[in-house]
Amino acid sequence: MDKKCKQQVDELNILWHRMIVESNYKDIEAKYPNIQGLSTNELAIIRIITEKEEVIIKDILEILNIPKSTLSSMIDRLENRNIIIRVISKRDRRSYKLELTEKGRIAQGEHIKFEEELYSKIIISLDTYEERENFLKLIRKIVSNVSNR
Repeated sequence: MDKKCKQQVDELNILWHRMIVESNYKDIEAKYPNIQGLSTNELAIIRIITEKEEVIIKDILEILNIPKSTLSSMIDRLENRNIIIRVISKRDRRSYKLELTEKGRIAQGEHIKFEEELYSKIIISLDTYEERENFLKLIRKIVSNVSNR
């Protein structure tokens, strides 16, 4: 990485954090008590369970690419908060599938509302539809290129 690129990386770091902090995400999050204190990975687990039928622990390990011990700790925390339960899988009787409890479904709904409120605050900070489209076009390019490297 050359010096100019390093400066750009540093500026992105500063701007990214300022954007998140100045969006008052903590105030938005405070409206949703069932997601408070959950980590990004714990929220990802809830989302995965919602989106994928008959999710077993192995599936989540592959998707999140984290150590099994880390995942076990997160699952324990989610169980202790009564957000998920483990049930013997019909697909693989040696494994547990994960299911959301009623509180887990509420937490997932809150997470969706939280993200919608936060991201809408960010996107409407751009003045025009065209600016928003250009921003999204660049984000799409970043996502595509990051996943290919």
